[in-house]
Amino acid sequence: MSSFDDIFTAATKEREEQRESFIKESKENREKCYALAEEKVSDVAGDGKQFQAYLDTQVRFPMHTPNNVLLVMAQKPDATQIGDVNFWKLKHVFVKNEEKDSPILILEPGEKYTREDNTIGTYYNAKKNYDVSQTTAKYRNNSTRTYDLDHLISAIAKQTPVPIEPVDELPNSNGALFDPESNTIKLRKGLENGTAIFQILTIEMSHAMLAQGKHDYDRNENSLTAFSSSYMLCKKYGVDTKAYNFEKMQEPFPDMESSDVKQELYVIKKIANDLSQRLDRDLKHDKKPVEKSDGER
Repeated sequence: MSSFDDIFTAATKEREEQRESFIKESKENREKCYALAEEKVSDVAGDGKQFQAYLDTQVRFPMHTPNNVLLVMAQKPDATQIGDVNFWKLKHVFVKNEEKDSPILILEPGEKYTREDNTIGTYYNAKKNYDVSQTTAKYRNNSTRTYDLDHLISAIAKQTPVPIEPVDELPNSNGALFDPESNTIKLRKGLENGTAIFQILTIEMSHAMLAQGKHDYDRNENSLTAFSSSYMLCKKYGVDTKAYNFEKMQEPFPDMESSDVKQELYVIKKIANDLSQRLDRDLKHDKKPVEKSDGER
């Protein structure tokens, strides 16, 4: 055999070894993601403080699925912006050498496949991402955009999913209450605290979205979802959140399977995102946002 044959044989062997190594690493990373997500969703389901931390992380990553938000929490809870190596290269920054072995793994859908029962499934691939703090980026945007409360409440009035009806009184001195029978939100007249108005209306708007016009809607079954969606909206728009106390919730999702908890997290995200999209239709015209640093949250 010539020396050239040896070169090509060695190259073929090396490519095959690299391929096998890649497949092995991919499988290990995928299994690691499944294990991390299961561990973290258990933490979130059983501890109010962890649940609040999840909501905060979901607000920072609105485009990511709850499962991937759980993965970010498990690996780098202080992450603010993530992307793969190519994402950062396009921004003319690079992942630091000392950080390359500490990626944030998330799951992304890959190829479709057919199960034995002829249903279609999806393969998921573990993708390596890195937070901006793991790159050479010199500037990090750690500010939070906040809005004037008058603009926020004006946006609610214009973009509410159901009509808001001012009334003189409400049961138990409530400030606002969604009424499934009339499919309206009753708002008590005379309220002057803009922060409280935003909070109570976003809770009731969440109930209205969850009810979907059903007259027999049970708000008690969806109280945590509406409360959490409202909290996420407050965090996004820089509205005070001291009224939202999650730490006293010892078990936000007691006796629930992890898949059911993830479904609840998905619904919370969806309601918050749907309402946010409505408000943004009006707020995009707001030309005077106030910048608020992370330390002031």
